[in-house]
Amino acid sequence: MQKVNGSRATTNSNIVTPRSPALPNAIIAGVIADKWARRAALGCCWLAFLLATWTLDLRGLWGDEAFSVWASKQPALALIAGLDAQPPLYHLLLGASRLLWGESVFAVRYLSVICAVLLIAVGARLGWHIGGPGAASLTALLLATSPILLYYAQEARMYALAALLAGGAMLLARTMCHPGRGSPSAARWGAYAALSLGALFAHYYAAGVLLINVLALGGAALRLRDARRIWAWLAGHAAIALIFGAWFIGLQSRYVARSAAGRGRIVPLFEDIVTNFGVGVNGLLFGMRADGSLTAIALVLFALGLMGLIGYWRHGQRRDALLILGWIVASLGIVSATAARSGIVSDFSPRYYLFALLPLALAVGGWLRVWQSKPSLLLGLLPFTPSLRSFTLITLVALAPAVVGDLQLFDASWQKSRYDAMIAVIRERAQPGDGVVLVNSDQFPLLEYYGPLDVPAWIVSNDALSHDPDSVGDELARFMAGKTRAWLVNYGWAMALQPRSVVEQVLNARGARTYAQGFQDVALALYDLRFAAGDAPVQLRDVRFGGQIALIGLRERAQDYRPGEAVTLDLIWRAERKPQADYTVFMHLRRADDGHQIAAFDSPPVNGSAPTSSWAPGAIITDTRAVPIPSDAAPGDYHVIIGWYLYPSFERLTVDGRDATEYVVERITISAP
Repeated sequence: MQKVNGSRATTNSNIVTPRSPALPNAIIAGVIADKWARRAALGCCWLAFLLATWTLDLRGLWGDEAFSVWASKQPALALIAGLDAQPPLYHLLLGASRLLWGESVFAVRYLSVICAVLLIAVGARLGWHIGGPGAASLTALLLATSPILLYYAQEARMYALAALLAGGAMLLARTMCHPGRGSPSAARWGAYAALSLGALFAHYYAAGVLLINVLALGGAALRLRDARRIWAWLAGHAAIALIFGAWFIGLQSRYVARSAAGRGRIVPLFEDIVTNFGVGVNGLLFGMRADGSLTAIALVLFALGLMGLIGYWRHGQRRDALLILGWIVASLGIVSATAARSGIVSDFSPRYYLFALLPLALAVGGWLRVWQSKPSLLLGLLPFTPSLRSFTLITLVALAPAVVGDLQLFDASWQKSRYDAMIAVIRERAQPGDGVVLVNSDQFPLLEYYGPLDVPAWIVSNDALSHDPDSVGDELARFMAGKTRAWLVNYGWAMALQPRSVVEQVLNARGARTYAQGFQDVALALYDLRFAAGDAPVQLRDVRFGGQIALIGLRERAQDYRPGEAVTLDLIWRAERKPQADYTVFMHLRRADDGHQIAAFDSPPVNGSAPTSSWAPGAIITDTRAVPIPSDAAPGDYHVIIGWYLYPSFERLTVDGRDATEYVVERITISAP
């Protein structure tokens, strides 16, 4: 079997795609008799497939995706036994899909594409059952262009799968509630139970949808006084509860206990619920990168969408209106009641609202009922039939969020993670004698996916860093023994450690940082352990910058410099008074004859571990700084120039008593290699 590689969908000859969307067609064609509605629904499936795959590998994997790939390689029994806090179904299916399509970024995300496309087909079929051909077409179009659905169609995580399985359970629940279809067969009940279990084993927040299904099916059974329905309802849901409950209580409840431990409350604060609702609705409509300024518009559109239920209600479909409303309220309510900084789930994300997307699209379809029965003056001006007029206007309004949110799919500059680029830099610039120190062991899955590196690497344990930093310092000393350079990788929360981790403190003391760069969720720095200035004699200076900071001395290595080495100085600073802000030091290397700059390195003092805003008046700070000399640097005399500026305005501090903003701290000679 051919495998999906990392190329674009339009240029990749190795991607195996069917001549027609066979599975979506099977879902749609069995019920949607109107050929135009069926073609529209299938066209929406193809549209979503093209939008999702066009830029599927444009961005590298981020941490959670890499973890999913790593988890999918673990034994199935380990996943079922609770290897991860999330349910295991997605990781099990991802392991199977990797066998089919390969290991590239495109391939590992391809399962999510398929799930999103199938959800559109399910939505179209459910829309047909509730609102006819217009609702089927509109539901499919809204889902196919939904920014949040397309976002998770391009992510190797469980959300598209969970939404699909929950949508399938919605479809079966609604059809099984219909009184004109007779008592559901055992096979239909089995399919419903399988989809419900699948949704729960994909994501816990599918429980909101399933709760409404339980109530709707139970109400239908009691209303029809059908003993067979009642016993089937009891047996089916007892099986779901026993299977999922036994797994959860036996294997996963420890994660809930861990989340609840030390928290004063389970339900979030009211203000957190209100804030998160606005953020969640904004993300649900405009996508995961939605600007906060759009929140008010999103809430208005959300309210208008819900008002579409009036169309079903007036059309005599009160149970359908209540069912759709129940799905929406339960999907949002279970998240609001648990996920917030003050809740049992400490983080909130609009992705948790994804289960409300399909019923919200169905609710919008209700506007077709409203305007078909009472056409407005505006609709009368459109040169179409009444049905097509209402469909056109509703579509134009409903697609407004898609126009804004879907642009992110084609924004190549936006990246959630650039771990791949960081690894590429190390590979390109690594030399014999290098070592790589990785702070935050959560980056292990990313390193495994994009690695291995060609130099020795050591991942610092999070537990050791938090509870036994002395052992980390000892282990670091052993790891760096005999090495000449150290690459430091700070990932995730390690980027914001204050004070700096023991790893950074040790490297700051043992070497000079000659390179630093950020890559979204990871920061990379290079320490040269050969060029620390050490105990060289101090050369006195008396240069003041902005009346706040004085250079009172420096130390320099007493030797000639050659290309490929580094100009390393100990700059000794004194705070004349408490600095007004956090300033950055620049150190440039320029030719003495024409002032041409050949190298530079900017960073806060002491590699960021001693921000100037923390300096007390009179404090003395020794700041070791190094500028690497390019390997093609011509022999001759050069000036080492220093100064201070405020980031991000780049406003420089002036040298006191002068008009200049930079100071020639040293003149050096670079010899031939």
